[in-house]
Amino acid sequence: MRYRIDQEQLSEFLIRQVRLVERLPVEAAEAAADGYGDGLDDAQREAVWLAAGIATFIGQAIADEPERFIVAADNRAAA
Repeated sequence: MRYRIDQEQLSEFLIRQVRLVERLPVEAAEAAADGYGDGLDDAQREAVWLAAGIATFIGQAIADEPERFIVAADNRAAA
């Protein structure tokens, strides 16, 4: 049996997770202000926070429930 990525399900998941991650960078800035320095300026910290946050959510979801995003492919070529 062949499989494919369920692009609609993955897209919906990503949209929800991006909205969540974009609400959180202020916590990283507050931690840095409290002395938990990371050597990054504010813009770098926000970029790293966003990238790490979304990567974490995606990786965890794929590891925990791959069936959410992988479905059986029909005999037609995927669009």
